[in-house]
Amino acid sequence: MRKTTGFAATLAAAGLVAAGFAAPAMAAPSNKGTTFVAPSALTLSVLEGVAKPGSLGAKGAGFGIVGNPNDGTIEHVGGLYVYSPASMSTLELRNFTIDIRDLDGDGDGVVTGIVNDSFRAPLFSFDMDDALDGNPVTLYFTSTASEAVLGSGAITGAIAGTASIER
Repeated sequence: MRKTTGFAATLAAAGLVAAGFAAPAMAAPSNKGTTFVAPSALTLSVLEGVAKPGSLGAKGAGFGIVGNPNDGTIEHVGGLYVYSPASMSTLELRNFTIDIRDLDGDGDGVVTGIVNDSFRAPLFSFDMDDALDGNPVTLYFTSTASEAVLGSGAITGAIAGTASIER
C-alpha cells in the first residue's frame, strides 16, 4: 500500500500535466479562462488521477482560472494525484499558481502548488519570454519536483509538459 507524505508538494510538477484521456476536457466553470497542460512522457508515467474541479481531456489537464490575474499571478482550482517512486507515495497537488512576476530577475516564471494540503512548493519553471508571445509555454521540472519524483536532482530542467491558456 502506498503512503501519502507531506513532501509531496514537489512532485506537483510531475502531475501538473496529462494527456490522452477519455474524459471530456472541461475544468471548473470560469469566465476567466482555463489553463491546459499537455504532459511529457515523464509526467504521464507518474500521473494517477485528477482532483476536482480539474479535468482531463484531449487538451491535457484543465484547471479553471480564479482570482485576479492583474496582480502578476494566475491562480487555478483543482489538482492532480501523482505517484512518487522515490517516496513510494501518492501526492495530492492542488491550486496551482503561475507567477509571472520574475521576482528574482532570472527571466523565469514559476508554477507552484499546494502539496497534500500542507505547503506551497515550486514545481515548474518556464521562460518568461515564451510566456509573452501567446503560444504554448514549455514547463520544466524544478529541483524540488525532481527530488520528490526521484529523490535526486536527475530531472531538474527536464520537460514536464506544455501549458496554454484559453479565455
